[in-house]
Amino acid sequence: MPFDNEKAKKNLEAVFNRMHNDTDLVLLNKYRKLYKKEVSFLKRSWAAAWLLMYFDQRETPPAGAKPPSVSASREKPGSKNNDHNESGETDAFLSEEESMRLFISIGKNRRLYPREVISLISSRTSAGAQDIGAIRILDNYSFVQVRDIKANEIIDTLNGIRFRGRTLAVNFAKPKEQTAPDSE
Repeated sequence: MPFDNEKAKKNLEAVFNRMHNDTDLVLLNKYRKLYKKEVSFLKRSWAAAWLLMYFDQRETPPAGAKPPSVSASREKPGSKNNDHNESGETDAFLSEEESMRLFISIGKNRRLYPREVISLISSRTSAGAQDIGAIRILDNYSFVQVRDIKANEIIDTLNGIRFRGRTLAVNFAKPKEQTAPDSE
């Protein structure tokens, strides 16, 4: 098969997009550890290039197609795709009655992605991916919907820790301001 530079670039971009937005982090970390253990440092770029070549030479999936590697724990049966959109938001899958919104003092300016928010919370608290709902990442801060029974633990554990060279402030988000009803 001939080499198509533009197609390869698009597929590489798709790989990174899926890695940042749609990947089961626990599973990916297992593969990463195996890769680091089994592939010598000097051969890693060759192995990565071969994997890209293998992916690129297969039929390119249509835009918006959901990869099979998405964690089932991040989906609600019968719901639409719960993918992260380009603005760093996720679709909500926790009801308002059972959840709280938290404020985290880090955002896009520190190259924060929703998967990293999930990983940070999951790795340091007893909360799992199923306890995390909508994630909204803005330039300087983020909002995370979490199950209300986990909210205090997350705040107590993450508030004041160093992450990406910054001391995090984590607390309950102020309620969204109510808009005035339209006058008729």
